[in-house]
Amino acid sequence: MNRVQSFALSLLLLTAPASAQSQEFDLVLLGGRVMDPESGLDAMRNVGISGGKILSISEEKISGKNSIDATGLVVAPGFIDLHQHAWDSDSCLLYTSPSPR
Repeated sequence: MNRVQSFALSLLLLTAPASAQSQEFDLVLLGGRVMDPESGLDAMRNVGISGGKILSISEEKISGKNSIDATGLVVAPGFIDLHQHAWDSDSCLLYTSPSPR
């Protein structure tokens, strides 16, 4: 999994449990800038994910079976980028008919 795939995941930020330090997660994102527009959070945090859900957002050190160093990266809810340059029938919904020859 590359860095883009890792951070393009749509993240739903949940309240961290009190036992985050003692729990081992499936995946941990370490030291990323966590931004959550709904709660207003914008800070360096560690994110613990298990069973496909975020279970912990913590300033404390957490561990997991797999980890990704997110230092210098933003961890946020997923973004959809519809930007494209192709204008053919395979890649453009606005395509109507071929040009006459």
